[in-house]
Amino acid sequence: MLSPMSRTSTPQPPPEPARLTLLVGSEEFLVARAVARAIAGARGIDPGVERRDVDAAEPSAVGALQTAMSPSLFGEAAVVVVTGLADAPDPVHDALLAGLADLADGTWVVAQHAGSRNKRALDALRAAPVPGGVVEVPCAEVKRGRPMRDLLEAEARASGRRLTTDGADALVLALGSDVSLLVGALEQLMADEPEDPIDAAVVTATFAGVAEVSGFQLADAVWEGRGLLALQRLRWGMASQTVSGPGAVGSLASGLRAMVRVLGTPRGMAEADVARIAGVPPFKVRTLRAAVSGWETAQLADAAVALAEVDAQVKGGLRPGESLEPAQKVHALEAFLMHHGGLGERRRRATWRGPGSRPDAGR
Repeated sequence: MLSPMSRTSTPQPPPEPARLTLLVGSEEFLVARAVARAIAGARGIDPGVERRDVDAAEPSAVGALQTAMSPSLFGEAAVVVVTGLADAPDPVHDALLAGLADLADGTWVVAQHAGSRNKRALDALRAAPVPGGVVEVPCAEVKRGRPMRDLLEAEARASGRRLTTDGADALVLALGSDVSLLVGALEQLMADEPEDPIDAAVVTATFAGVAEVSGFQLADAVWEGRGLLALQRLRWGMASQTVSGPGAVGSLASGLRAMVRVLGTPRGMAEADVARIAGVPPFKVRTLRAAVSGWETAQLADAAVALAEVDAQVKGGLRPGESLEPAQKVHALEAFLMHHGGLGERRRRATWRGPGSRPDAGR
């Protein structure tokens, strides 16, 4: 296995950017990184390269574009970054194409187009007669699931590392769907963990208790019977404003639905098939099966009824016109966590009737 030292090599200068780099999409992280790479490549040729930004949707965009793409009095090199082209009127596109047709030496253009609108203008940019041609960089929004997983796995491969599918899923579950945050976390993992592959166990060991609490992390703790951890996560999430009352209930309901779906699958069914039925990543199936084993069917039914009551309480109250104070809403949610998460007395087939009530095991 390669060690971090054996992977190191002499840093290579960034490649020279194309005279026109066309960014298609609106994922902020991918756009920002593509712009940074183009500027770094240009500064590898001329350290004095300027960055000139033009918002194509602004009313003054035509004049700003003409000024930015014109040679300066002293001939300084420049990277002209043009954003918002999908929302720009025709005169802006005409000015950009005219500038590209007569692009001065030492000037590079990075043009960003969302791709979803004004596709005629996008096609014109793709066909622009620029010396050396046009380089197109996909920057589409990255959605959860396979697109996010593919991006993270590709980032690892680009660094000569391997991120497993369950490792990518665990990273998203731990940190959310912010692409910049996820890529930064992956870079930290690759720097700190010398062994390949990076899997779910490595991700969990690194980020457990470090990331901001998500509703799904709260739900996992409840349905796995870790009541104290659930209470800690709820209070930390509310203090850091990463968890709200309605959001917590929504995550709890999602976790409960997944458990019920897993419970309804035949024993011995492949994890991939169970994952598809339950609507969860494959690596979560084992965790859900373990969680379900600690519940009886009647308890899950009771939990569903109790959760519906808590949902009404955190959104205002159970009865028409009722309005609960914020502290009462938090109390209702905490009482649910304490009972169903296993704190205090948890009796089999107990019926829970909300804050202030006692579980009745005798019926």
